[in-house]
Amino acid sequence: MTFTNPIYMYLFWGIIITVLIVGAFYIRKLRSERAKLYELAYRDPVTGLLNRHGLDFFWSVYKKKENLALLSLDLDQFKEVNDTYGHQAGDQLLREISKHLKQVTNKNQLAYRIGGDEFLFIMKNFDANKVEILAGLILDNISRPYYIQGRDISVTGSIGISMSQGAKVDRTKMFKEADAAMYHAKRLGKNRYCVFSNNYKDNSESE
Repeated sequence: MTFTNPIYMYLFWGIIITVLIVGAFYIRKLRSERAKLYELAYRDPVTGLLNRHGLDFFWSVYKKKENLALLSLDLDQFKEVNDTYGHQAGDQLLREISKHLKQVTNKNQLAYRIGGDEFLFIMKNFDANKVEILAGLILDNISRPYYIQGRDISVTGSIGISMSQGAKVDRTKMFKEADAAMYHAKRLGKNRYCVFSNNYKDNSESE
């Protein structure tokens, strides 16, 4: 058999093209399955935001080369929404709020849902003024009324901010600082943000 025969040439290239097409199909399928597994592992099923596993993944690949700001957000009055209207209404409210939170963040501003009404934002290569602008945008989007199950429901949020330079980033310390600042914002009346100060006591009390 010789490939100088046109029939064999057609057969040869036909086989090559078929193999490439089949290979491309399975590669796309593999990528699709991998994406689905990623969504299941790292996305919160209620809000579609990244979850605690997604947060752990971020820290596993973070190389301390970028400056970081953490914004710890806790919704005010959310327990009352669940108690008054039920958990289904609460979940719908979380979904609606999360849609707006996604709109005010970009590739350098990651949004996570880490608990029932607890959220965390990571801002990379931050500018202090832009961090506070982001905090203000988040609060504005949360405090708007949301139409849930035939009624307008409104909540507010309290945000604590911790900022650190790349080489000095300490994950545990930043979480504690952001939480302390968030509780300070609640003590001041809620619906506001506070940047961490050493004057704030480090606590994990429930509000």
